[in-house]
Amino acid sequence: MQTTVDALLDRYVVEILPTLSERTQRDYSRYTIPHLRRKWGPRIADDIKPREFGEHLYSSPKGRIQRTRELAPLAHAYSCGKGMWWLCEHNPLAGLKKPKNPPRDRLIADQEFLQVLALAPDTIGLAMLLALYTGQRQGDLLRLKWSDVHDGAIHLQQSKTGKRLAISLHVDLKRVLGRCWLLPGGGAQGGEYVICSTRGTRYSSEGFRAMFTRVQRAYARGGGTRWRFHDIRALAATRCDTPEEARRLLGHTTVAMTSRVYRRGVERVAALNHDRTPLLALPAPPRDGLEVRPG
Repeated sequence: MQTTVDALLDRYVVEILPTLSERTQRDYSRYTIPHLRRKWGPRIADDIKPREFGEHLYSSPKGRIQRTRELAPLAHAYSCGKGMWWLCEHNPLAGLKKPKNPPRDRLIADQEFLQVLALAPDTIGLAMLLALYTGQRQGDLLRLKWSDVHDGAIHLQQSKTGKRLAISLHVDLKRVLGRCWLLPGGGAQGGEYVICSTRGTRYSSEGFRAMFTRVQRAYARGGGTRWRFHDIRALAATRCDTPEEARRLLGHTTVAMTSRVYRRGVERVAALNHDRTPLLALPAPPRDGLEVRPG
């Protein structure tokens, strides 16, 4: 019996999808996988040639990155179907050249952060400050419980990577947590979550994102340029003294990821010291040559 793309996706949903992050599960279940089923579902998996996926991917310059992301779970399902479930003979997406996706380079200026902070309700503002001081993703901050704050640190396991971190508390971070404790429905009233609704319950990602979007719209109406909550993670990485310090704070495995995607500021470096060059003496420039003026 020949395996259809629908059959590959059925098994992917049962065996692979539950192992992914909560947000990825939600996005794949609601949007990506239904779209893949509509486009490719009834087709025999081994009958689809790489060219068909390539033509789909490069059908228009607009939306290439989105189409690349949509094909990611199908490529994973094909890989499992070939190498683990033995449901298909080849993976036509394995060698497909994907369009480059340049990393986002939006860096929030201090004044921009403060202006949005002034417009934000307490819950959003405190979440912004927590993101700045800890460098963590929105989802991980929304899951943070008071039971995770102990022994002078915030203890968490990142949902996307599984990385365990203990972020030590400094004075400003303690103050932010103190204000979170006093939020309506917060820890002082028996609430379980550090960032919580007035009923003490955890915000959903969609609910929190809608609140933050409203703040950003108000900021834009005042003449500001909108930015994303996730950009705060890049601001935290950029504010770290070194790429290695940023890598550890963000929980990345390699410093390359941190530097390429999240370190968005100007990297200041010292000019090479004269003592470390093989040129022991350089001739003086001619009097009518280029002069470097102070100032």
